[in-house]
Amino acid sequence: MSCFLMINSWNGEDQLTATEKIARVFRLDPEEADAVVDNLANGNPWQFDHQVSDRQSQIAEPYLQSLGFDVERIPVMTDDGMDMGMPAEDFTESKPSFFGKIKNLFKRKN
Repeated sequence: MSCFLMINSWNGEDQLTATEKIARVFRLDPEEADAVVDNLANGNPWQFDHQVSDRQSQIAEPYLQSLGFDVERIPVMTDDGMDMGMPAEDFTESKPSFFGKIKNLFKRKN
């Protein structure tokens, strides 16, 4: 299943760090990320334009929440209400994904 990530607000401690992290996660220019976080801090929601795989969203959601973002996953549906799914080669597979990199942050070291 694929989804869209909607960020409803940001209520964190360090706006500069949150801006840098959201820029890396969503591959945004620093100026664009700054505007996104400013708008979120002012209560204006923002939705990432691209579909995200379920696997990626399960990694990104808790990471973004740890930064102070209120994240919502919105399933992609077809006209008949069924989950549309996503091709195996989604847009994030063309470059190394930050989502894949942060997954390792949550693994326990032996």
